[in-house]
Amino acid sequence: MSDFFEMLTTITRRRKAESGSPFASVKATEKWLKNLHADSEYDAHHALVEGLERFNAENEAASVERMKSLMKLEEAGLAMQARIVDQYVRNQAAFRLARQALWRESWLFWSMLAEAWLGMLKQAYRNPQSGALKPFAAELGARALRYAGLVMRWDYHQARSPAASTWRRVHKVYRLMEREGGATRDVRIGGQSTQCAREYTLIVLLGLIHPLGYRPQEIEAIAQILEGYEPLPLPVTVPQRGVHTHVVDLSLSEGASMLEHDWVQGRRLRYFALGPLVDYLKALDERTPEVGNGLTRQVASLIERGGIRRSRQRTHRFGRVWVAAGMGNILNALAHPESAKGRPLLEPWMLRDESTEGMGFSLSETAALPHGRLVAVTWDPAESVWQLLAIRWDREEDGQHLVGTQRLSRHPKRVDIYFETDVPGVTREPTSAVFLPMTHTEQGVSNLLLPKTHYQLGAPLMLRDGDVAYRLRLGEVQETHEGWLRVGMDVIGREQFAAAA
Repeated sequence: MSDFFEMLTTITRRRKAESGSPFASVKATEKWLKNLHADSEYDAHHALVEGLERFNAENEAASVERMKSLMKLEEAGLAMQARIVDQYVRNQAAFRLARQALWRESWLFWSMLAEAWLGMLKQAYRNPQSGALKPFAAELGARALRYAGLVMRWDYHQARSPAASTWRRVHKVYRLMEREGGATRDVRIGGQSTQCAREYTLIVLLGLIHPLGYRPQEIEAIAQILEGYEPLPLPVTVPQRGVHTHVVDLSLSEGASMLEHDWVQGRRLRYFALGPLVDYLKALDERTPEVGNGLTRQVASLIERGGIRRSRQRTHRFGRVWVAAGMGNILNALAHPESAKGRPLLEPWMLRDESTEGMGFSLSETAALPHGRLVAVTWDPAESVWQLLAIRWDREEDGQHLVGTQRLSRHPKRVDIYFETDVPGVTREPTSAVFLPMTHTEQGVSNLLLPKTHYQLGAPLMLRDGDVAYRLRLGEVQETHEGWLRVGMDVIGREQFAAAA
């Protein structure tokens, strides 16, 4: 009788093993992959994605053996994924339905891997029984960051902004790796050497560029250029003036931004020195214009200006506005508002969307709009209510030319400037300038737009606005706009113009 029960027990165990997880061991995983037959590589890839989905749904306790099984799935999937992605990128000009299916298949693969590695990393620190995984923290963290970044990248393909929860997750993983001392430890993924800090930096850089609306070929080209840049700047905790250019706050649900006046060291602030990368991208555009018709220069401009902070809500707002483009036209529009409506210097642009920081436009014809060019916008020239904006990006989409701008001031004002005394290197000739007041709610600093011929750091300058004269001291240059400088300033004194003259 005992032999009978032993036989039943053996049969039960065998059936349980057969109906159990195909990823219970490395050998079982290898066997599953070997038997992964399909009529096409797309079908094999789809079956692998379903296998990763099953792996995540099993909710098995993390272990070194299970980690090795996941690495086997990853290794087999990356080779197929590379060919699927290549086909997806090449199919953009045609096969609309095919490219959508390929995008979804690729996105699912990255998503399943991101979920699997993040879950394993969490268990390594939350589950006492998974303590054996802690020596592999750098491998787990780097993979969790890489695949989270690829999911974000594939969202950009569909013009989708990363969710705030995604940024929080990425920041938390990187903070954990820093705390555990594994942020800069070398690991190998897909046969290439990398580290957590590098993967995190690549996520931050693509977030700065925020390539919504770029074509998939352009997004992938940008990503490959960034990945191939060897001296990639990694995040540091101590800022240095003249070295670091951007900052990310790990406590916020967003990416990096331009480092302007905030040179404060914080426990959750990380700094990046992106100046050399910007110079490299500009030089690359000059050396190899065939790379992307000015694409790398556009990317450099977006990074240099701190990216386009689109984390704030944009409102779809359609309608015609009147635009004065270029400083000459802007000065004329601000000086003669009563007669500006019929002037040819004003162009009708179609507004597409608007946020607290800027506006987006849709133009029927391609125009020469270099990044940084200034435009003044009004709904009705007769009302003399203008906003001053700077062009930050432009791209072609569905036969339309889309333009994105950043608001510099809601109430620009034309003023007169001159020097009372001789200042070496600048002219004493009076000229016109534009004062850019910023409101308290915009949390900005008032600037002055003036010609290069009238600028010298620290020079005393007179500004006349109606019957009032202001004594200024010129500050640092904030940005160059086609021969004009946007500079900071300190107000030293104020007098009625009659008394000052």
